[in-house]
Amino acid sequence: MANIQERRSKDGKLISYSIRVHRGRGPDGKQLKPWTATFEVSPTWTEKSAKKKAEAFAATFEKECREGVTSDSRQKFGPYCEYVIDLKERLRTVKHSTISSYRDLATRIIPAIGHIKLKDLRADHLNDLYAALSQNGTRKRKPRATAKTDLAAQLKARKITRVGIAKGSGLSERIISAAVKGESVSMEAAKAVSDALNMKLEDAFEVKGDDRPLSAKTVIEHHRLISTVLDQAEKEGLVPFNVARKAMLPHSPKERGSLFPAGRGYCDS
Repeated sequence: MANIQERRSKDGKLISYSIRVHRGRGPDGKQLKPWTATFEVSPTWTEKSAKKKAEAFAATFEKECREGVTSDSRQKFGPYCEYVIDLKERLRTVKHSTISSYRDLATRIIPAIGHIKLKDLRADHLNDLYAALSQNGTRKRKPRATAKTDLAAQLKARKITRVGIAKGSGLSERIISAAVKGESVSMEAAKAVSDALNMKLEDAFEVKGDDRPLSAKTVIEHHRLISTVLDQAEKEGLVPFNVARKAMLPHSPKERGSLFPAGRGYCDS
C-alpha cells in the first residue's frame, strides 16, 4: 500500500501530497530507497476532492512501480552511478581493479551528465558526451618529465646517491632511479632530483603535458560503465529501458566506418 502524506503551506493550505511506495531490499540485503512521486493539488479543489484524487493517483503510481513502467522522478545519474559502483564493490561482482577503473571513468562522466535525472537521460546526451571525450585535451593528465641530460653522471660527479635523494624527498628509490635513467616521471620526482643537483628543473628535464583526445577504446569503456549503471536502474524499475543502447559510439580500431550502434558486443562482465 502506498504511503500518502499531506504537504501544507505555512498558512495551513493543502498544496500537494507526497507518495511513497516501498521497494523492499536489494541484492545486498539493504533497504532500497522507495519510489516517490508528488501529486499537486489544484487551488480550486476541496480538500475532500483532493484527497480522493491523490489516493487514485497513488494507486495507479504503485501499480506502475510494481509493473516496472515508472521511474523515480528525482533520482539523478551522478548519485545513482556512485550507488551502483558501491553496490558492485560490496557484492564483489567485479574485480577490485575494475572498481578502481569505474571510479576513474566516473570522474569524467559525472561532471557531464551527473546532474541529469535518470528519467530524463536521452541518447543525444550520451552522444554529446562521447563526442566531447573524443576532443583534444580530454586526457588532461598532469605533466610528466624526462631527463634531457646524463643525470647518473651528474650524481656521480657530485657524489650524490639515489638513496639519499629518496630519503630527503620522501619518494621511493625506484622512482628516483627511474628519473635518473631517463624514464617519464612525475613533476615531484623531477623536482627532487633537480633540487638535489642544484639545477633548474628546465635544465635537467623536458616537461610535456598530454592534451591528446581519448582513444575510441577508452570512450567505449566510459560507455560500458554508463550502460552498466542504466542496466541496474532498469532492473530496479527506475527507468523503463537502458537508453545507452540507443547511443552511438566512435568506431573502434577494428571497425570500419565513422559510427556504429552502441551496445553491440559491449557488456559488463
